[in-house]
Amino acid sequence: MIPSVLIEEPASYTRPGDRYQVRGYLQWLWHNYFVDIPRVNEVTIAYCYPWKGRLGLIRLSADASMTFIGVNTLLQMSQIPEYVLITTIAHELVHYIHGFGSPLPRRYKHPHANKVVDRELEQRRLGDYLHACNEWIDNYWYSFYDMQRATGWAGIQGIDSFPPRGSKSYET
Repeated sequence: MIPSVLIEEPASYTRPGDRYQVRGYLQWLWHNYFVDIPRVNEVTIAYCYPWKGRLGLIRLSADASMTFIGVNTLLQMSQIPEYVLITTIAHELVHYIHGFGSPLPRRYKHPHANKVVDRELEQRRLGDYLHACNEWIDNYWYSFYDMQRATGWAGIQGIDSFPPRGSKSYET
């Protein structure tokens, strides 16, 4: 049996207006789209490295007491549509409820098998976000990424604190 852990909830469940407060997006999504899913451990979220091929990740601590959701730091930039940030966090929450990066039972052998994440997002009324996000990524992401890298990540908060790519600091 998996113990239930109470997580402090904000008083308001309106969509955050400040991208730097990524925890607010997590709380908003969980309350409005994932309210039926128990939080069985502590769930934290933060911006991470500006990966080219990854928008987010989810990791479970060795003792299963904490789940970490990492979001590509480029998603805090105003040039990225908000629906990309929302879809990325929701995507990681789907992994959580499917038992990847969480102590919940695994529902599937592979995290993306047969488009289970997309189907779950559709069922949870996040399909419009998903479709808009996929279109934006297909049309703009790689050129946007290349431009940001060429400028030395100018305008990204906390970029100086990132360790070199492949550093153990990002391995959990």
